[in-house]
Amino acid sequence: MSATADVCVVIPAAGLGERLGLAQPKAFVGVNNWSLLSLTIKRVLEIQRVGHLIIAVPADFKNEALDHIDRAMRESNKKIPVDVVAGGITRTESVKNSLLALDQLDSYVLVHDAARPFVPAEVFNSVINKLDQGVKVVVPVIPVSDTIKTVNEKDEVINTLDRSQLKAVQTPQGFARDVLSEIYATSNLKPTTDDAGLAEIAGINVSTINGSVESFKITTPFDLEMATSFMNRKQNGK
Repeated sequence: MSATADVCVVIPAAGLGERLGLAQPKAFVGVNNWSLLSLTIKRVLEIQRVGHLIIAVPADFKNEALDHIDRAMRESNKKIPVDVVAGGITRTESVKNSLLALDQLDSYVLVHDAARPFVPAEVFNSVINKLDQGVKVVVPVIPVSDTIKTVNEKDEVINTLDRSQLKAVQTPQGFARDVLSEIYATSNLKPTTDDAGLAEIAGINVSTINGSVESFKITTPFDLEMATSFMNRKQNGK
């Protein structure tokens, strides 16, 4: 590993993906004969500064995960150290378990969804560049295009939010290693949908960079169809 490969990418991939309606963890669902996990790893391996991968999967899927990792590395013709750890019931638990496998050379930690396999390389590099500037936490965001309303338990609109100040948050979310480790050292962590939320709770400033529409998250069967279509267009050079 080169002296500049000081970035570790943590991929929490233990989610069951109930909304996809399939009888396997979401990370192992296929798109054009590639699992989401393999596609995501292939993209991560394009990032020069990444020198370590930590992947959290269900305990009984560790061997299968190794097969998907090996395929991605053979296709990319690049090998870096990889740790596969047992994920938890929640995303927060999976990330916490992953941090136990950090290497002493990991200066930055990027936490990235396995279900976002098409994130452009420039988004990863923008996150890393922001961390190089001394920022402690940084997330990619995109503008919200829909009108957002808050609705009560009776399905009645309470109010309409100011869309100009709203952003949709994506991954990878980047952290200075010591900051993320300190956040997760707290014993009473509450499960959250993103790690930057834990930083906010801890009173740490969170910076943003421009995300990408290509960083969409695969959550539903429609998303899976869209991913297949997107991948076919890319392969056909469109």
